[in-house]
Amino acid sequence: MNSLESPPDEQNLGPADTDHERQNIFTLVVHQVLFRTAWIFKTESVIMPAFLDSISGSGWVRGMLPPLNRFGQSLAPLILSERLAATPLKTRWLARCTTLMSLPFLGIGTLLLFNSRPTTWLVVFFLGAYLLFFCVNGVTQASFNTIQGKLIEPQKRGRLVALAGYVGSPVAVLMAWLLLRPWTQSSPPWFAAIFLFTGSMFFIAGFVARYLNESPDPALPTGALRLGQRLSEARRFLKDDRHLRRLCCLAGLFVCAQLLFPHYQRLGREQVDFSGQMLMYWVIAQNLSAALFSWISGRLADARGTRSALRWLTISAAFAPGAALLLAEYSEVGWYWLAYVLLGAVPVSFRMFLNYALELTERHNHPIYVSTVVLCMAPPILLSPIVGMIVEQVGYVQPFLFISCIVVFAWLMTLIIIEPRHDGHSA
Repeated sequence: MNSLESPPDEQNLGPADTDHERQNIFTLVVHQVLFRTAWIFKTESVIMPAFLDSISGSGWVRGMLPPLNRFGQSLAPLILSERLAATPLKTRWLARCTTLMSLPFLGIGTLLLFNSRPTTWLVVFFLGAYLLFFCVNGVTQASFNTIQGKLIEPQKRGRLVALAGYVGSPVAVLMAWLLLRPWTQSSPPWFAAIFLFTGSMFFIAGFVARYLNESPDPALPTGALRLGQRLSEARRFLKDDRHLRRLCCLAGLFVCAQLLFPHYQRLGREQVDFSGQMLMYWVIAQNLSAALFSWISGRLADARGTRSALRWLTISAAFAPGAALLLAEYSEVGWYWLAYVLLGAVPVSFRMFLNYALELTERHNHPIYVSTVVLCMAPPILLSPIVGMIVEQVGYVQPFLFISCIVVFAWLMTLIIIEPRHDGHSA
């Protein structure tokens, strides 16, 4: 095929564009390495519920973490999706939002330096900061995925996931070994230092994002920030695109796995001979596992499509609750870290859901598609405080096995979704 017959994108692809893409992949990987390093110090299945238990041992309060997490990530990016799509430089959003993610943790860490006594107002302040953090995180993730859709070709997005995983997780684990180990050895753990370090890493990641090389899009007019209008727009896309509907249904089922996140650490901490340092081992196990799942699923997505990666990740996550129950019942607490190995598939799956959404539509629709998928993962999380109360009333076995069955059903749905790259949908 000569140049006159080449598609427009190939005609414009020169060495400079290739260099820019390499630079952008490198910059995004560095951003994600710093992001993962921050995240390991606030792991949702270990550190955050352990801190909340230290200031309030109530099961329903612990169960508030997933709803605040998911609704913060859902509504904020949906409201701002039009603004994100209309702005000429998406990288500014990523840089600013990542920097803003540092503020809640810097605030909590500073507060704990002066007062760490369990009080009602401390619980309220923490939950408010937690909600604010995930509102900003939702916009950050929407920005990150929109930038992926703009700057990185579909067949290279899996490579980005893989690189971020097998570079970011070892770096994060090394920092956890050097810092989190002594900070969790104290009784109670030194949460002030943990949160201040977390905030610092997010702040640096925001600075790194400014080095992305992005050509500005044409500026588009924007209207007022109306949640109702954004919900109507999301509903219209769901009505018109059956593939988006199936993805949202699948994501809504799979997110039920997150309902159990606050309770894995509580189940482990109730075992004989538990010590605070084991929190670090559980964090490391989950993050090394996430690196492995990222590497495998990224390679699988590039070679065979994102659908294949989702199938592998979903079935792996389905076994996590059962593994935790078996280890708690039949092994010593020193082996409980194995329960967190399968949990590493859950956060990687969330990223793959959004990568799949990017391939279903054209680039100008990426923000609303990503926001719609994230929004559809919010309603099941309303059950989290109820799950927390059930765990307190009847124990861990019934809720853990029930959630496992739901995730198995989600895996069955991956057998009927299309592969966008093979069906002419890839964007």
